[in-house]
Amino acid sequence: MGLSADALSVRLGDRTVLADLSIAFAAGRVTAVLGANGAGKSTLLRALAGLVPARGAMLDSQDIATLQPRERARRIGYLPQDAAVHWNLPVRDLVALGRLPHGGGGAAAITAALDATDTAGLAARPVRTLSGGERARVLLARVLAGEPAWLLADEPLSSLDPLHQLETLALLRRTAANGVGVVVVLHDLTQAARVADDVVLLKDGRLLAHGPVAQVLDAAAVAAAYGVRATVVPHDGGTVIVTDLPI
Repeated sequence: MGLSADALSVRLGDRTVLADLSIAFAAGRVTAVLGANGAGKSTLLRALAGLVPARGAMLDSQDIATLQPRERARRIGYLPQDAAVHWNLPVRDLVALGRLPHGGGGAAAITAALDATDTAGLAARPVRTLSGGERARVLLARVLAGEPAWLLADEPLSSLDPLHQLETLALLRRTAANGVGVVVVLHDLTQAARVADDVVLLKDGRLLAHGPVAQVLDAAAVAAAYGVRATVVPHDGGTVIVTDLPI
């Protein structure tokens, strides 16, 4: 049961982007999806969200492709990287769009999402007046307002300042603590070690490793995935991962 990839494969045109991935994601845990550029991280999230043709993306033992779009959107919240905003709505109205799969309503959920993302003070602002980082937090609020059982977030930290990066990591942890399964693509390995319970490590569209952070995110695995030298340093109850060019 839950969200899983069951021998998941994705072909885009004449190219195999993902090949034979088998991964079971856990509700109430944060899974960081890691890998070099082109490893297939974003495609994995899109396949799990039912947004690309895929074989083997499953939700509660049902092929995600067979779910009605509204049902899928109620259960799976997807935050793409560089999401476009096509209407210059006030922020609260944009966040309220996250309630569409439920038929609207949900004022309390909208307010909670604004508060959780530190965007309540922006509620009346037209979205096109926001900075890139402010817009990124508002778009995360839109997904959270839908109260999905699964949150798929593709590089949600990329345009945020250090404070809001840390606050977003804490928000992902709180979201998982409330029982939501969180799957997040990250590039910063230290931040991944900070936030994640589990890691999926991809290379060239294939699964290199999957498991708890402490078992997977070691120097050898980082070197294999990224082609760099890596040093894993325990620090203040967490882990710092330092990378360098290969010798």
